[in-house]
Amino acid sequence: MKTSAIASIATAIMAGLTIASEPIPGYDIVELSWEVKPYLTGDSITLNGTIEQVHAQLLEINPNYDTEVAPVVAEAALAESKQIARRGVISKRDHTICGHFSSANKGRIQQGIDYLWGVGGRPGNGPGPGACGRVSCSYNSAIYWCNDNSYFYQLNGYWEIANGAGQVINDCASGASWVSGQRFYNANWNVIVRGDNC
Repeated sequence: MKTSAIASIATAIMAGLTIASEPIPGYDIVELSWEVKPYLTGDSITLNGTIEQVHAQLLEINPNYDTEVAPVVAEAALAESKQIARRGVISKRDHTICGHFSSANKGRIQQGIDYLWGVGGRPGNGPGPGACGRVSCSYNSAIYWCNDNSYFYQLNGYWEIANGAGQVINDCASGASWVSGQRFYNANWNVIVRGDNC
């Protein structure tokens, strides 16, 4: 998987969140590795952690990352997502379950979504079932990506995780400030939005 960019995030203070202190029942949580290019040209490198941690490492390597690399990759990701949407890949069996987890700050989840739109490449996970990686976590608000297939599974792009988290916001907290839920996809993978320790 090759990835290239991340959008920048503003910071703010969050209060009043119930924090999850236990793993997600039925899921194994693994630290994700990201193959990223700190510059538009050159070789990819492997960095570990959440998207926020990877973004900080990329800025240490290339302080101009957000202005030189992120916009180019975000534009390519948007074009790819529109192309796949035109093909009608969305299944009627895709669905969202709201609640069941401690709540996350909706604004922080949206910031994680914005980061993910700026990452190129195709994420892989598994084999499952129940293989999850914490993709984003800041201010006690997390996004997880889980593979429930019995084999390694690869998405079309990180934007698919961003879309899943966005769907949880739309379905579970369109008018609220706090959110938790899980978006399931017919291809046997899911995205979890919840409060977490971070």
